[in-house]
Amino acid sequence: MSDGFVPTSTVNPNASSKAQSVQRPLASGQIYLAEQLHTECWYAVYTRARHEKSVAAQCAQRGIQTLLPLYCVQHRWKQRRAEVLLPLFPSYVFVRIALLNRLRMLSVPGIVCIVSFKGIPAVVPEAQINALSRAIALGRAHPTVYLQSGKRVRVTAGPLIGLEGIVVELRGDVRVVVSFEWMSRSVAISLDATDVESLR
Repeated sequence: MSDGFVPTSTVNPNASSKAQSVQRPLASGQIYLAEQLHTECWYAVYTRARHEKSVAAQCAQRGIQTLLPLYCVQHRWKQRRAEVLLPLFPSYVFVRIALLNRLRMLSVPGIVCIVSFKGIPAVVPEAQINALSRAIALGRAHPTVYLQSGKRVRVTAGPLIGLEGIVVELRGDVRVVVSFEWMSRSVAISLDATDVESLR
């Protein structure tokens, strides 16, 4: 987790005592939180290791809209190969909730806390969620090294139009690296060079 990551003071009672020890009071975030109490927004929740699929399934069973981005990799066991779906963001699942209902979500076994900054749950822009969903559906998203600086571009055509990120050229292909600063994670998305424009 990044230095800016501060779990919300509402922590899953099923989480480990280590996770609970880093909780912080909401203090200065009370007014900001009040605006989110009744409005459904996307948030990232931090999960126990290798609990992402279980958390997503249990949230769905409780009627909570979720997004668990997965990507396909080939694993080899002895003499055979098999395709495996792995989380694009290990230990993270996206959920859409109103904060008024956060306790129902936080009671899901495997969830540790909501990703927050300075005690305020960090809202994930819906446009970013939509673009990520489209990239996953197209099979174009893969994990990459987290980047903080570089040439920024905007996608100008195709199903990912409007997505912004850092461009990386690789063997003639263009990959836009989208960084999620609040999670210190990045995703590489393959694009055509004619479908991006420079932002600076």
